[in-house]
Amino acid sequence: MISEQHQVVQGEKFISPAIVVSSRAMMTLSVMGTLLILGWLLKYSAYGIEFTDESFYLVWISNPFIYDVSLTQFGFIYHPLYRLLDGDIAALRQANILMTFGLAWGLAYVLLSSLAPESREKRIILHTAAAGLAGSVLIFFDIWLPTPSYNSLALQALLITSIGLLLAEKNLTRKSAFGGAVIGIGGWLAFMAKPSTALALAIAVFIYLLLSRKVSIRLLLLIAVSAVVPLLASALLIDGSLSQFVERVELGIEFGRYLGGGHTLIQILHIDDFLLSERAKLAIGIVFATSFLATLGAWSEKKIGMFLCLTISLAFFALVALLTTTQVSSVAELGNFQGLLIFGVVFAGILTGLAVGRFKTLRGVTGSHGAIALLFLVMPHIYAFGTNKNYWTGGASAGIFWLLAGIILLGPMARERASWLFALPLVLAAQAVTATLLQTALEQPYRQPQPLRLHTSPLEIGPQGSSLILSQGYARYIDSATKMARTAGFEPSTPVIDLSGQSPGILYAIGAQNIGQAWTIGGYPGSLELAKAALNRTSCEKIAAAWLLLEPDGPRSISIELLSSLGVTFPEGYEQVGTWQTAEGAGSFAASRTQVLYKPLASNETLNTCQALRQKSGQ
Repeated sequence: MISEQHQVVQGEKFISPAIVVSSRAMMTLSVMGTLLILGWLLKYSAYGIEFTDESFYLVWISNPFIYDVSLTQFGFIYHPLYRLLDGDIAALRQANILMTFGLAWGLAYVLLSSLAPESREKRIILHTAAAGLAGSVLIFFDIWLPTPSYNSLALQALLITSIGLLLAEKNLTRKSAFGGAVIGIGGWLAFMAKPSTALALAIAVFIYLLLSRKVSIRLLLLIAVSAVVPLLASALLIDGSLSQFVERVELGIEFGRYLGGGHTLIQILHIDDFLLSERAKLAIGIVFATSFLATLGAWSEKKIGMFLCLTISLAFFALVALLTTTQVSSVAELGNFQGLLIFGVVFAGILTGLAVGRFKTLRGVTGSHGAIALLFLVMPHIYAFGTNKNYWTGGASAGIFWLLAGIILLGPMARERASWLFALPLVLAAQAVTATLLQTALEQPYRQPQPLRLHTSPLEIGPQGSSLILSQGYARYIDSATKMARTAGFEPSTPVIDLSGQSPGILYAIGAQNIGQAWTIGGYPGSLELAKAALNRTSCEKIAAAWLLLEPDGPRSISIELLSSLGVTFPEGYEQVGTWQTAEGAGSFAASRTQVLYKPLASNETLNTCQALRQKSGQ
């Protein structure tokens, strides 16, 4: 506690009550900032839905066992959570937010404790700093796709692995054994999320263990066993055999090549740069200068320094409070690389350590901590590895690792004071950055037409009737499709072939079973070829019973050539049973479009034709 740290006499130096009050004020501001940001996101978890990517996550999580091809297995990992929460979308999002924050809190606590073991005596300060730093992990939600996904699982896997790396030692004590097991579990989860991230992580972990001199045969064996055992168990639970699971992943890679979306091995091996806007450069400079001065003021423990520190800290908190209470509706507009704003805090942490300790700071950083700092600097790129996006843009979602890397140089200072109290201005600065980036997410949610705060239409969605608050246009779109399908006699879990190329959300809303793929994605050079490959692995019985969803002349529509390749006679074998208009902004397209629902009339003929085609092709 602060009163424990700031005694009336500290050594030979008198600590004034004003400084004690200022210190307590910073702690209070930090705790309140953490709670405000967390509560802000939890509240808006019940707002909005995105019809493509996020709906794909929902479809995949809700029933992953009906698909036998997948490169990512996040649906199987999160499916028990989906069942536990009875398909409640808002609760699922809240659980994702809390799990991510909780893991980040654990990582920050373990890191700060290892940097300054003396700080454990003042647990309130330690937990306050750790929780405040952990809040920066919420930057992950800065485009507002809060439903659990392969991206969230990848980030959670990296957080888990990092905790294990900090706990593991060369000598296999109980603590080290626990750390090794945690590393292996993190690696397994990384593979289940994104095999590309798992590959990069495995290489990085081995290099870290070498640099930190933690390598031992027993530790490596423990890590390997802790990764392989749950992986084998997953393979058996998912596909019944290891060979079938391997085939699932191999076909997932092959299907990715069909799509032509930039996910081949050659295409993901790229080095990216970044170009900051003038506004972003100015913002980073302001964050750096103010947080650096505030931290120096806190370290000085002099009245003037503490006054400067408290003033700047209040400004950071005021920004967080204004944003989280929706008193400000404008966004920062920092450009495509806005996530790099966190570097303002990172640079401030590094410079503070060097300015106060100079070369003694560098000598005070152990080899293990130096190695983890290097690992944390590349961890966001490990997270992004495999994406077709710029790695700086994608990696910024895991920007908490950059922040923690910048904190490591402050370890010698924390050991000297036996407390992380002096670092709270950096925590408050990180909170201000986090709130600024999340403001953009909630004001400009991904592929949604308006800020979440303007959503006013409650609607029950999906087979479990999950309640969300949507924009009027999105609510009308879903309500029209749901009522039209019910009127036509559509039953939950009925298979549907989606030729719109962008409607997994509508299929989820009406309770359909998306066959072939969780999202029959259109708009790519290989969309038709991928759809054929996926549906050719679907039983003829399901194809014959499937309804059709079309979007004539839609921007992502898949050619009806797909149907003839499956043995489907269209339109003769189907009856049009409903039409509705998409919402403006759905799928990021401004114009409203017509979607048409068809019901099968000749299922037996389709079944016979499909089976004949399969026999002819030798399937």
